[in-house]
Amino acid sequence: QTLSVALLGIHTMWNEHFGIAPVEMQASGIILCAHNSGGPKMDIVTHGKTGYLATDAQEYAQVFLHILSNSDEDKLESIRNAARASVTRFSQENFNQRFKATIMPLFT
Repeated sequence: QTLSVALLGIHTMWNEHFGIAPVEMQASGIILCAHNSGGPKMDIVTHGKTGYLATDAQEYAQVFLHILSNSDEDKLESIRNAARASVTRFSQENFNQRFKATIMPLFT
């Protein structure tokens, strides 16, 4: 319930391999600012499209200021929607389908 009313989420862990917290934030419609390393950089966030990436306090502050002072509600909603759509690739159903597709050739 708390996530559903938040505007901005922050994830500062450096070089985290994946991290379910950023995915949960995006799925709930929070605009995410994550550390520009590891899983968020490689697999989760497309900077400016599904969220934002930052490396130090100044960059995080710049992102926060950009989001909080942005009066273009359509742009913010576009980021929220793109993030929600993006995280569907991490669903259990999607995992099961890809796993089966990967191992089936071993049995034929």
